[in-house]
Amino acid sequence: MTLNIAGAAQPASNFSLKDEICDYWSGRAATFDQSASHRIEDRHGLPEWQRLVRSACALRPGGDLTGWQVLDIACGTGEISRVLTSLGASVTGLDFSETMLGLAREKLAGRDWRPVLSDAEAMIQIDDSRFDFAITRHLAWTLTNPQSAYSEWFRVLKPGGRLLVVDGNFRAPRSLYQRFRNWLADRLAGAQAKQGDRVRHEAILNALPYGEGLDAGRLALDLQAAGFDIDGQLPVRPLYGRGMRGHGLADRLRQSAEGRFALVAVKPEA
Repeated sequence: MTLNIAGAAQPASNFSLKDEICDYWSGRAATFDQSASHRIEDRHGLPEWQRLVRSACALRPGGDLTGWQVLDIACGTGEISRVLTSLGASVTGLDFSETMLGLAREKLAGRDWRPVLSDAEAMIQIDDSRFDFAITRHLAWTLTNPQSAYSEWFRVLKPGGRLLVVDGNFRAPRSLYQRFRNWLADRLAGAQAKQGDRVRHEAILNALPYGEGLDAGRLALDLQAAGFDIDGQLPVRPLYGRGMRGHGLADRLRQSAEGRFALVAVKPEA
C-alpha cells in the first residue's frame, strides 16, 4: 500500500497521479462555478470570451460558428461550452470527471452540446479529423503526458483545424503590485481556499511534467513537436480586466493576466 497525495491509503498499482487529479477536481465540482477564475459572467465576461474565440478562429467581428464542429477539451462544468454554443457551434464537451460532466449536462440542456467521458490524453471514442476547432482552458499545466495529449488533439482536428489553449504559468512569481492586490482581496473577503486544498494542489503540481511552470514559449515548442503550426498569441488582459467587471471587488483584485496566455495553433492542411 502507499499514500496518495490526499493522504488516503491506496494500492500502488491502482491509484495513479491521473486518478488523483480527477479526484481533486471532481471534489471541487460542486463549488467550481463560484470561482471568478472559472465562471464566465454574462454581461461582461461572455462578450470578451466570444471575442477571443472569434479571433482564434479567424472570424470577422460579430461572426459566428454556425456549422462548425467544436471540441471543448476538459470542459468541466461547461462554461467554455456555453460560450461556444452561444456562437452557434455544435459542441462536444470532453472531460474525465463524471461529476463535472453531470453539472455541464444540466447547464447546457437544450443546447447543441454532447458530453464525452474521456481522458484528454487518450481520446479513444473520437474519430480522426472530426473537429474544425478545439479549445481548452487551464488544462495544459495539469497534463501527466503532454506529448500524448497534443498528438491526440492534432489527430482529432481536421486539416486546417485550429486549437486555442488558454493557460498560464502559475509558478511564476507575482509582481509586488499583484501581491498587494491579493493581500487587499484577502482583507476584504478572506482567503479563498482552505490550507488543505492549497497543500494538495501544490503536491499535485510538483508531480507534473510542467510542475516548474508552463509558459507560451514552451507550450509552442511542444505543440510543434506534435505537428502543429503556431499561429501566435492573443491578448488575455481583456478577459481579466473588462471581462471581470461583473464580479465583486475582491474577486476582481485577485484576478490578473500575469503569467497567463492564449496560444493559437493550426493543424497543417497538407
